[in-house]
Amino acid sequence: MTKGINPEINELLAMRYCAAELQLFNPNKVNSVTNGINASHARGRGMDFDEVRRYQAGDDIRLIHWPLTARSGKAYTKVYHEERERSVYLLIDQSSSMRFATRVAFKSVIAARVAALLGWAALAQHQQVGGVVFDEQGAEYIKPRRSRQSLLDVFNLLTYPRRNRQQGGLANSLQFILRQIQSGSTVIVLSDFCSLDNDAEQYLRLIAHKCELINLLVYDPLEASLPDRGIFSFTDDGSARLEIGDTLQIKERYAQPFAKRVDHLRNLSRQNRMQFMTLATNDDLAAVLKAGVNRSGK
Repeated sequence: MTKGINPEINELLAMRYCAAELQLFNPNKVNSVTNGINASHARGRGMDFDEVRRYQAGDDIRLIHWPLTARSGKAYTKVYHEERERSVYLLIDQSSSMRFATRVAFKSVIAARVAALLGWAALAQHQQVGGVVFDEQGAEYIKPRRSRQSLLDVFNLLTYPRRNRQQGGLANSLQFILRQIQSGSTVIVLSDFCSLDNDAEQYLRLIAHKCELINLLVYDPLEASLPDRGIFSFTDDGSARLEIGDTLQIKERYAQPFAKRVDHLRNLSRQNRMQFMTLATNDDLAAVLKAGVNRSGK
């Protein structure tokens, strides 16, 4: 059974229905994962038509929908959406370190699912969506557009990898995105940040100075802490086994590298006005995103 090892296109498409309920990019939800950076909803003329609703006191009478008002006998007004052409860039790490999990699915698959949720949510709120899918060998870039096709192009890169156009790796992908983004954009990095180095950190700072940046660290529970004592298989065919002791010293020593990586990225994010959140492979993805980012990471 290969489910959970590679991203599946049908699964990414189905995320559309979960995203519609979450309203992650709704500007009126203060706990949104993208709090404060979304398109505004204004009522006026010369903007994109949004909906028709019952007339309310204070509405511009010039926007009354006269045909519907005449048919229904009740006043209705037209609502317009002020499109601010925000772009959401998804940087999705599919490197070898992401191809690991002991719960639910590989980190690379979880990153793809989260990207799908965010992408569908962005399109639902009239945002442009694109980004970079990368691993160590290369990267592919999809220019943000306000269309389903742009997100489908990202999905195709996740399910049928071809990384030949750009240099791979986290630092190179961040450097590339830095040249593409405009002020007011949103960049969301979905990675385990195992390859975070000085160059990558510098590009993160530069991106955060220019636009909204969210660092979303994907991890497996086994990276954070050892389970109870036992014998566990770790290779693809299950032939290799590792016996784990249950002493407190062993567990504390094991947990240190991951805790250090999380603390470092959290501090980097806080000091440079980036947003930061963590996501385990066995977390409820929709619930974590709906709850919003860790405020201490901002």
